[in-house]
Amino acid sequence: MADVLSDIVGAHAPLKIVSLRPANLAAIDFRLMKVFPAFNIIEIGLRDGEIGPNTTVVETSSGTMALGLAIVCMQFRLKLHIFGDRAIEPPLKRTIEDLGAEVHLVDATASDANVQLLRKQALLEFMGRTGATWSRQYDNLGNRFSYARPAEEAIRQFGKIDIMVATVGSGGSSCGLAHYCRAFFPEMKLVGIDTFGSVLFGQPANRRDLRGLGNSMLPGNLLHDAFDEIHWLGANEAYQAAHRLHRETSLKRGPTSGAAYLVARWYAERYPRNKVLAVFPDDSNRYEHNVYDPAWMLEHGYRAELAAIEPILVHHPLRANGGWCRFDWSRRSLRDVMGSAYCVN
Repeated sequence: MADVLSDIVGAHAPLKIVSLRPANLAAIDFRLMKVFPAFNIIEIGLRDGEIGPNTTVVETSSGTMALGLAIVCMQFRLKLHIFGDRAIEPPLKRTIEDLGAEVHLVDATASDANVQLLRKQALLEFMGRTGATWSRQYDNLGNRFSYARPAEEAIRQFGKIDIMVATVGSGGSSCGLAHYCRAFFPEMKLVGIDTFGSVLFGQPANRRDLRGLGNSMLPGNLLHDAFDEIHWLGANEAYQAAHRLHRETSLKRGPTSGAAYLVARWYAERYPRNKVLAVFPDDSNRYEHNVYDPAWMLEHGYRAELAAIEPILVHHPLRANGGWCRFDWSRRSLRDVMGSAYCVN
């Protein structure tokens, strides 16, 4: 199994630490981060007998986990069905299907607040008809535990980490990396990045133009008390940050990596004696026809002069609104932070 993982990582998810500016800033740069949880989830399922040679695996995904699972399931000759939405563009859909998976797209706009619930409903209906096995990226602990190897590599190459900055979707990478790094650096601050309209850190579900982070459901892999601070970014801020990352470092990455760069650089400049590590989860392949297309950006009103350049400090998650906000989470539970506004979706 270890040899198979090494082959997959070498081909699709080479892992490296990239030094950035200022000198106290670096990034753990994944080209396809979701290969790690996809492999770990499937490996555990095979080992425990929940997945066999004739098992059909199903998952709900907007793209990157789908691709990671397609790569892994192809290696193990497993049938895979993905339930996604229009965030899975035709080229990515073809790539996933070329690897042997089947992709089912729900009839909803990708930014609809309830799109993940619709994907889940379609998945459950398929499971009821076929008896397929759900890999459960949001709740499967194999997701979070898969980041031991990347954390070890980050420490080996970067040394002490004072502040880690990571975007949050399933909670797997942010909480997984922090768990293993804090075994060595217990005082390390974890800064999470969410987007407006995501329920992860206390906001009500609403339209989300920025994809690749955020969620309309609370995943089991998200440990709220792991986070020291939370930032919310709008789509324009993340898109402009991706362009800034490319201009300033030559790294052409997706908007979630751009978001991590924007926030991590803000911390690195604010705390020059602290070593800051950003987590870059995606490359630019899916964004050439939109985020990196000037005509598309202009048509949709995404302009550099409209993007916030500093975060606004807010004193409650429900106060976060606009381009870029931050909140002192202080390693508390969601219930403790939200107080009387807390409710279970």
